[in-house]
Amino acid sequence: MSERLLTPPRPVAALADLFANVWQLGYVTTDLDRGIGFLRERFGLEHCVEVPTDTATFLKGDEPADWSARIAMGARGGLIVELIEPVSGEVGFYRRFLPADGSFAVRLHHLATFMALGDEAWDEMTQLLARSGLRVDYTVLIPGRVRAGYVDTSDELGHMLEICQLQDADVEFFTGLARDSA
Repeated sequence: MSERLLTPPRPVAALADLFANVWQLGYVTTDLDRGIGFLRERFGLEHCVEVPTDTATFLKGDEPADWSARIAMGARGGLIVELIEPVSGEVGFYRRFLPADGSFAVRLHHLATFMALGDEAWDEMTQLLARSGLRVDYTVLIPGRVRAGYVDTSDELGHMLEICQLQDADVEFFTGLARDSA
C-alpha cells in the first residue's frame, strides 16, 4: 500500500455523509492483552499495536475529566480496528457495552468517521448534530494528531459514533499500520 489510507473526506451536509467517511471499527474489551490475542487467534488480526494515551486530553462535554484507557490499533490491509480497555475515570461510556459481571468480552463500541479539519468545520458539524438532537458527549484531543468526538447514537444505532479530525501525523500512522499489515 503506497497511497495514503484516507482520501479527502466527503463534505458533511447531512449526518449520513459521515457514513461515507468511516475508516475504523472501535471495540471495547475487559482485557486489552487478551483481546489482542483473541483478535489475532480467532480472526487473523496479526498486526495490532498498543498506542500511548499519555498526551491525550479528555473532555466530558466541554470540561476536562479524568480518563484512563489502554488502546491498541490494528489492521489487515485497510479498515483500522481499535481495541479499548477502559481503566479508570470517565470510562462508563465504554464499560456499558461490556458484560456487567466483568467477564472477558470484545464488543462493538463505535464506528469512527473522519471529517475536514478546523474549528469552523467542527462547529458546523456540532450544529448539524444539534439539529438532530445529538451532541458530542466526550472528546479526546491529542495535539498534532486528532480531535475525536464521541456521539451517543446507541439508542438509534446500537453503537457510538466517533467523529475525527485527523492531522497528517495520524493519517500517516494509520497508513503505515495498514501497509505493514498487508
